[in-house]
Amino acid sequence: MPIRRFVKTLAASTMCLIVVTSCSGGAASPTAADAGDPVRGGEIVYSYNTDAQSVDPATCAVGIGLAPCQAIYGALLYLDVANNEFEPGMAESVTSADGKVWTLKLRPGMTFTDGTPFDAAAVEYNWNRILDPANLSPGAATASRLKWAVIDPLTVEITSAEVNYRLELAFTEELAFIASPTALQQMGRDFGNSPVGAGPFTFTSWARGTEMVLDRNPNYWDQPRPYVDRVVMKTIGADDQRFNALQAGEVDVMTVTLGKYADRARDAGMSVTQADLLGGGGVRLAQRGALADPDVRRAVSTLIDNDQMIAAVFPGEKTAATFAAEGTELYDPEATWPKRDVAQAQKTIDDYRARNGGEPIRLRYVTVAGSPLLAQVSEMLQAQIEEVDGIEFEIAALDGAAFASALNAGDWDLIVSGLGGANGERLYRVFHTNGTANNSGYSNPVVDAALDTTHSSNDPDEVNAAYKTAIRELMNTGAYKFWQPATTRLLSPSNVGGLEVAYQYWFRPDLAWVNQ
Repeated sequence: MPIRRFVKTLAASTMCLIVVTSCSGGAASPTAADAGDPVRGGEIVYSYNTDAQSVDPATCAVGIGLAPCQAIYGALLYLDVANNEFEPGMAESVTSADGKVWTLKLRPGMTFTDGTPFDAAAVEYNWNRILDPANLSPGAATASRLKWAVIDPLTVEITSAEVNYRLELAFTEELAFIASPTALQQMGRDFGNSPVGAGPFTFTSWARGTEMVLDRNPNYWDQPRPYVDRVVMKTIGADDQRFNALQAGEVDVMTVTLGKYADRARDAGMSVTQADLLGGGGVRLAQRGALADPDVRRAVSTLIDNDQMIAAVFPGEKTAATFAAEGTELYDPEATWPKRDVAQAQKTIDDYRARNGGEPIRLRYVTVAGSPLLAQVSEMLQAQIEEVDGIEFEIAALDGAAFASALNAGDWDLIVSGLGGANGERLYRVFHTNGTANNSGYSNPVVDAALDTTHSSNDPDEVNAAYKTAIRELMNTGAYKFWQPATTRLLSPSNVGGLEVAYQYWFRPDLAWVNQ
């Protein structure tokens, strides 16, 4: 079996030279499943509550869209969520001596499924396409801060506008997915209906809102992977319905965040693979309109009652008391939210309205349609926030594509949100004034200075201290409020093996197998 070597992230490494490298693949890290050794054949049916918004490599690096793109294209690098370590993928190595100039080396001999070469020119073509404003790529902000040059068919040199020791995360997400330039040119706007990559699976069909079918790529570089012949992604909005489908054998892997389903799965003899992520299930607050006033934003944030939300919508689940889970490197027992004070919030809202013509404050809350739990969350938020006179809370429940569009456009005052992973670099992306995923408009000099340190420093203690400074300020200023710790759980029957939590709600399908 191939061997995979793990390389620590920079925040946990004291090496001056940053290297992510490998030999020819590797074994999956241990999971809760006890399915024996990997075997070839069969299919895995996976289910989550939201459909992907895109399979175009320029636009899919948001939410659940990461899942099919990782399967179709592979990723230049992977982040092992359980260990917070970067691993090689389609790129054999990524190195930098100074955090500013990086060298990306591709694996030799890779081809796209249309027979064309997966080479440095293909990487250049895809990254140039990300920069094209016509493609509305969420990766454009990252790409615009980089310059790249093809050195030889397997080498790309990347120069960052500033020192950034955290750049690797971009090669796992927004710059990770490389499609066939030939297919992109030939198919144009139709490419998203029939994408061509070099990843472990090929695109077969997509009934939007229902299911996507991906079949094994027999020419994938890391043979004998992928082990299964087919992956089917089913969209089932309600957790109960997904769990019933899992018990009935209609689904092989389901993602859930609630611990009660993990308990039920264990009681039924199933396996549970889980990982603690950064942040949790909650909302981000924009810095626009009335919420641009820091006192108003903080007041609205404090109106959200975590204990009440858990008791009403998620009974029996753990309430988030701190930003990072105990036992993780960013855990800080002093990082807590301000206490709920309805009277003070009412005074703040009254004062703001008196200064601004007396009109009510209208807040647009954007959430994902089709999930009964998220609908309950919306109603509870509305009740909690409208407990103060002078606020009108509008709920906008959108499908996956519309939600992604609204998120990227910043067309919201509050939005259902997690941070999307385990790596601290997510904080820079989402909350730094110049963060590539900062679609809330949040800007805070204390947060910026701390997060700048995480890029410029290669000292793990200094980096972690800076992250904690930023986290405390974020919580105190009401930028992000969550009530449920971010724990992703993969539930499966005991004959499914090789499961690892990937991104936020996905797994590595190339590592998974099923004993039939």
